[in-house]
Order: sequence, then structure tokens, then C-alpha cells
Amino acid sequence: MTRLDGLLRVAEDRFLHGHLLSRWITDYVDLEESLAVGSISQEELAHAATLMEFAGLDDEGRDAFIFERPVQAWQPTALVVHRLDDWPATVLRGYLLASVGEVGSVLLSHARRPELQSAGQVIAAEQRLHVTHWERWVSMLGQDQRTGDELRARAAKVLPLATDVFGSPAFDQANGEAAHAAWVDSVSGPLTAVGVSVDALGRIPAPRGELAGSDLADILGEIQSLRVGAGDGVRGLYR
Repeated sequence: MTRLDGLLRVAEDRFLHGHLLSRWITDYVDLEESLAVGSISQEELAHAATLMEFAGLDDEGRDAFIFERPVQAWQPTALVVHRLDDWPATVLRGYLLASVGEVGSVLLSHARRPELQSAGQVIAAEQRLHVTHWERWVSMLGQDQRTGDELRARAAKVLPLATDVFGSPAFDQANGEAAHAAWVDSVSGPLTAVGVSVDALGRIPAPRGELAGSDLADILGEIQSLRVGAGDGVRGLYR
């Protein structure tokens, strides 16, 4: 695995999360929250585009990377290949991934290339805002007697999906293990405060494996439906 491969794996995570969040722009929790989620979704897509650019893809290459590769070529975290259609699960996933984004971007800010350092700092700052947003929801749902049990029940299903966020091939072993430990430490306080144990996240990252039984094929089919071929009348307009 090269560093560029790792950037592309993280870009997959960000793009898929941005797409999955987009349904909440119109499937209202409330209007203000829908606007906030729309902003987070757009920033996730923008972060994915930035990572793909630094991995060496031009505009056409990025388009092909997202819209033309078969499902077997993707290696995202298990956390973004399940639809998790309810709000508590969406909140938990958003919180975990925002925390991953903040911690992982620190690695970019330590890169030798100045442009990567700058991008890492910007992405980390924006992910910090996402963390604050989702952490507030974790606290509200977890402390409310009407929703606390549901949040904890969802956590039992969502947290095990996150064990591979810092796993290979997205991160090498040394960086992955250090980042995983820092990430678990960062989320343990807020989650423990609402009765959610972080034990399911594990002590070291799991490698990214086969995603059989996931919703990835269906999700990618939805994403790629606008890019069905050069003669469809859509691609030409886009380019």
C-alpha cells in the first residue's frame, strides 16, 4: 500500500458518508438541522475531492474513480456501507466519522508537502466543527429518557462497524494504531457519559475486509446511476 492508496481509501469514506447524509436534507428532523446536515454533507464531498486531488487524480480521474469503478474495487470502512436509516444511528455514525476525520487529518498536517499540511489543517478544523455538532446530538439523545435507550441500542450495532476506520489499506500499521488509540480516547468521554461503552471499537484497528452482505452495491448503484455511459446525454453536460 502506498500513501496515495491510503488517501483514496479515506476519500471513499468521505464521499460515501456525504452521499448517505444527503437524504436528511429533505427527510426532515427539523429545518435548521436539515440545513446543518446539508452543509456537513457538502463538506464531506469536498474533503473527498481534496484527498483525491492530492492522490494525483485530475477532474476526469476523480469522476472515473467515483462513478465508473466496480463495487469490487472499493475498500471503504464498514461504517459507510450500511444505510442506517434512523436518526440515532446516523448521529452515532456522524460523530464517529467526524472524530476520525479530525484525528486522521492531523497525519496530513504532518506531511512533508506544504500543500498537504495546509489541507490537513483545514480539514481538521472543519471536522472539529462536525464533531461539535454530532456530539451535541449524542448528548441530547443519550440524556433524554425518551431516546436514551434507543441510542444505546443503536450504538451496539454501529460501533462494531467502525473498528476498521484506521485499518489497512487506508493506514499503515504504525500510523493506524496510533490514530486509532487517539480516536478511541477522543470519543470515549462523550459516549461513556451517555452509557455507551467504547469497548466494541477495540484496542487496535481491524483491517478492511470483504463487505459481503452490506448495502455498498445498492449505494453505488444509486450514486453511479447518473454516469451510465458516454452517450447518455448526462456525462457531456457534466464535463
